[in-house]
Amino acid sequence: MSPTGKFTLRLVIYGAFLLYLVGDLFVWHGFLAGRMDAYLKPLPGPPGDSSARIAEVYGEPVTANQISRRMTELKMLRQPPVLDMEGGIKLTHEPDIPGDLAPRARYDLIGSSLLRLKTSVNDLQLPNRNAEAARAVEQIRSRFDGDTEQYLKTLHGQKLTQEQFQKKIAARLKQTEQLYRATAQAAEASDEDLKTYYNLIRDQLTPPDLRKTRHIFLATLNREEAQVRQTAETLLERLKAGESFSRLAREFSEDERSAPAGGELGWISPARAKETLGLALADVPDNRPVLLKSRWGWHLVEASPVKKGKMPSYEEALPALRDAARSLRKAQAVGLYMDGLFEEAHLRNRIKNKQGR
Repeated sequence: MSPTGKFTLRLVIYGAFLLYLVGDLFVWHGFLAGRMDAYLKPLPGPPGDSSARIAEVYGEPVTANQISRRMTELKMLRQPPVLDMEGGIKLTHEPDIPGDLAPRARYDLIGSSLLRLKTSVNDLQLPNRNAEAARAVEQIRSRFDGDTEQYLKTLHGQKLTQEQFQKKIAARLKQTEQLYRATAQAAEASDEDLKTYYNLIRDQLTPPDLRKTRHIFLATLNREEAQVRQTAETLLERLKAGESFSRLAREFSEDERSAPAGGELGWISPARAKETLGLALADVPDNRPVLLKSRWGWHLVEASPVKKGKMPSYEEALPALRDAARSLRKAQAVGLYMDGLFEEAHLRNRIKNKQGR
């Protein structure tokens, strides 16, 4: 075939292919159009959520209701982080959170969607978390004191079945594993860096007065408060009668972290306890159990005499400084990883521009 004939044949083939594309996509809506619709069609929003769509991440919606809930969570989390140190010393600093939480909430939710999608892509490389999720569900269920109806009603209020709830927890655990693996190489701070940081913050430290504290916690969530208080008062009488605080804490306290240690909370700043828990620890008599109320439930609290705060030396501060530096570098690594996900989705500039308006 002559060169002219070959060229003409190619034009005919390409023209036929283009005609087929136009017809499939715009005329008879064929196979290719169906595939495009399936790929581009927005995914449905959360069950029962008909609020406006604020954003879409690969077709997955972020809704106004989700933004509102996330803003509420951020308000609850706006507490100064505490740096726990050996000997009960605590270093605190104020959080850097802007007054308008809407951009932060939107950014968090979009980041969560990106991480969830990234995790689903790597699902086969991540360990199965169903067993841990099942244990978590049982721990949550135990808080309802055997009231299965109330437990299921609470799940229904969140538009979830128990199976969906467990799958959601398992998915969150996998996302945590994905994030951990992606940031596992965050470097440790050198001794020189830690000394430099200590010298920078030393003059800003205001060591608080401390009390060695232990408690027995009884939650009021989904319970009759009067009944919980009656149980707490009964335990208080048993303590006054000489029963072991540690033994009763291990048996009755619902604080899963401190109960195995006999209710021990370590050295706590009374001012900090008032700010974060609403507990008037400063008014508790020395070494005598009393009953206190917080927004989460009732606490049987016992505290030592006050230990006056003192300026920590570098050696005293070192364990906490090392933990703080590790946390900071880990947070930086997480930030860089999430930035990469935003860049990958071509969302970085669009988010910045929208927040700058």
